[in-house]
Amino acid sequence: MNLLEAMKERHAVRNFTDEPMTAEQIGVLSGIIDELNATHGLSIQLIHDADDAFGGCPTHYGRFAGVHNLIALIGPDDADAPDDLDEMIGYAGELLALHAVAFGLDTSWVVLHEATEHEGLWTLEKGQRMPAAIALGHGARPGRAHRSKPAEELGPVADAIGTYAGAPVWFHNGIEAVALAPSALGKQPVRFTLLEDGCTVKAEALDGVQSRICLGIAKLHFELGAGTEHFTWA
Repeated sequence: MNLLEAMKERHAVRNFTDEPMTAEQIGVLSGIIDELNATHGLSIQLIHDADDAFGGCPTHYGRFAGVHNLIALIGPDDADAPDDLDEMIGYAGELLALHAVAFGLDTSWVVLHEATEHEGLWTLEKGQRMPAAIALGHGARPGRAHRSKPAEELGPVADAIGTYAGAPVWFHNGIEAVALAPSALGKQPVRFTLLEDGCTVKAEALDGVQSRICLGIAKLHFELGAGTEHFTWA
């Protein structure tokens, strides 16, 4: 399946079977990780076939079982780090999650506490931070779709545009994709505003848990849904 299809198929799964990832799945994800690390200066790492891929770390939210595979989303957190590391991690991580789904895997975003103090199989160097991770594998049971805010709330439009109904089709497609994006506690703390010129979109993180990560995830969804040829970011 393509990434748009994967977006619709993806639902959070927290309980996994012992079925291992295939060599093809590992190879595809490893190649994408290498590209993302080289492009964005990240240190994302794939852990697979571990007894406990969380390394004993407690999770911020949700109970997990049978997690043998993990994408550790790591980046610089020093004087040279980008201001938007959380947003970048959200964007890159969701791209990996969608590719994983496209290749037959189930996934769930997770925030791990005390990542530097437990026996994780990732390498977290001095001056680095792991804002989040993605558990992946074969789900013990299917995930369920989440509720979403109304489209008009996720995607307001400038007065010059009129109403959400009067916005172009590409904007509707982008907001529909944002509605499918995972977010911390399902709160969707993001907003995408179509500005007066009808082709510029302002993306904002609102108050909420891990809102910058959520924004990065949602921006990827918007780009995939709307098509980057139709708009520019404010």
